[in-house]
Amino acid sequence: MLAGITTLRTPGLWPKRTGDLEVGSRFGPSDKSWIVWKPEDGYPTRGITLERLFARLQRKRGKLDEEVEFQREAPVSPDYPEVKIFWAENWAGRSSEVTMDRVRGTEKILREEAHRLGFQVVIVRSGVHNETNQYAEDGTVLTYVDQRTGRTRNLVAEDDPHMTIYLGYDLDHIVVQGHVYIVWDTKASFNMRIVRNASDRKIVQPWRQPVASEYWYL
Repeated sequence: MLAGITTLRTPGLWPKRTGDLEVGSRFGPSDKSWIVWKPEDGYPTRGITLERLFARLQRKRGKLDEEVEFQREAPVSPDYPEVKIFWAENWAGRSSEVTMDRVRGTEKILREEAHRLGFQVVIVRSGVHNETNQYAEDGTVLTYVDQRTGRTRNLVAEDDPHMTIYLGYDLDHIVVQGHVYIVWDTKASFNMRIVRNASDRKIVQPWRQPVASEYWYL
């Protein structure tokens, strides 16, 4: 884990959530296990610690003998100095097509989104990618066994480019996870911009609703 990490907000200053929760389906009509979070719901007052999040990621990767660590801590921006961004994957190291300009563009978008929503910590689980998991009718993820490696992998479908992230008040209070969709745009900074209108979405799977971004309580 990167050194020098500190908490950013004291519990007494947390925003309070108001109103009813919307029970939604991330997967399919029969699944009610995910609760959608929207800014108008108010702010979550419960979350998980970084330690618990790393344990979840370790299980998802199926490598229980490999400790999850941050791969990068983004430089602090003078525009939004309160927002800290940490990478849980080495996105730039996975492909020669991912330049540092693309990493900086991703961080710029996520920094602005966190500021807009009122969060101070962003943990990037996956940089920009264009695949999404496929699910059975009961909401469980469909998987297959990779014959080459013997490992079980999720069955995926094509999706619009997006990042998968976690948001929190500090590293001990991570409260929502979600997808932030983008559009490649040569006129935008770093050739990428965030989707603000669901009409910009091009690929939407039958079990999903077209949204600009989507978040769920942890």
